[in-house]
Amino acid sequence: MHIALVISSLSSGGAERVLSELANRIVEKENSRVSLITFSAENAKPFYPLSQKIKLIQLNQSKNETFYLIRLKNIIKRVLCLRKMFKKLKLDAIISFVDIANITTLIAATGISVPVIVSERTSPQNYKIPRLYQRIRRLFYPRAVFVLIQTESCKDYFHYLDNIKIIPNAAMIPACTKKEMSSEVKNIVSTGRLHPHKDFDVLINAFKHLSERFPNIKLTIYGEGPERVNLEKLVESLNIQNRVFLPGVVSDIHSILADADLFVFPSRYEGFPNALCEAMAVGLPVIASDCAGNVDVVRDNIDGRFFPVGSIRALTELMTELLNDYEQRKRLSGNAKSICNRFHPDKIFAMWDRLLNEAVRPH
Repeated sequence: MHIALVISSLSSGGAERVLSELANRIVEKENSRVSLITFSAENAKPFYPLSQKIKLIQLNQSKNETFYLIRLKNIIKRVLCLRKMFKKLKLDAIISFVDIANITTLIAATGISVPVIVSERTSPQNYKIPRLYQRIRRLFYPRAVFVLIQTESCKDYFHYLDNIKIIPNAAMIPACTKKEMSSEVKNIVSTGRLHPHKDFDVLINAFKHLSERFPNIKLTIYGEGPERVNLEKLVESLNIQNRVFLPGVVSDIHSILADADLFVFPSRYEGFPNALCEAMAVGLPVIASDCAGNVDVVRDNIDGRFFPVGSIRALTELMTELLNDYEQRKRLSGNAKSICNRFHPDKIFAMWDRLLNEAVRPH
């Protein structure tokens, strides 16, 4: 079976990680071939490791001009280039990740008679693509064999579809876990793209209130993105530069999480919160906003705690509660590790296998 996987790029995002892991799994199966297609430049380096058995095809079609006519021309060129590649590869199935790439893939595959699975990787209720793309998505998504979503929270948005399937992300088994809980919280961490929808400004403001009562704590937010400058200005305006740190992207996140005492995840919305799962898998007590995605992973007061999205006051109070309650942190930490069983990679990739087999079966 020859499978093509399509995504815009192979940068450091959650969708890119899941697609890379999926490609590595599929290519190890007997009689399986994988072509991984991106729109990136030919010399772009994948952030996540890929098996040498995978054929990486980078189409150099990632230009995004602001001028409408030039942008339209580039979109058409991208579709034609992708269609040509589909015909050349002689595929048994196509899997596409992320909204715009999904639309492009479905248009490019029209009339080729290859089953297409498209996968939404965020919360469409909250993450709005341009209105024209929304209309095209509504027109073309019924043409996919399956539209894959990650959580029940996402299902209502696609109420008009009867080809919906749900497969959550795998909680990858961490390289190391937290062995024991410190009696005192000193190191609070968070991870994620520095983007407005991650609401890291809410976390920083809550930490400011907290830092006045707990002089020994620090906050480190790992990740990179367009919100960096604004977050740095906020830290400076609150005069907590020596307590809040933004070191960027790191490769060995599991050991960093294992050394932390508390994980806070304040997103406005999530598709499926990979970073939250990583922290839980390591055994960190976690606090998360009660947004779509997070509520599909955390079981409140069992393996984590929720606060209302955007509430600095509620987050401050909840962080204070956990800082003062060693036994609660210890209980949450122990229960959090069960995420590895609930979303074990073998379970999740078995679901992918069944989906692929159903997709290529004659309908």
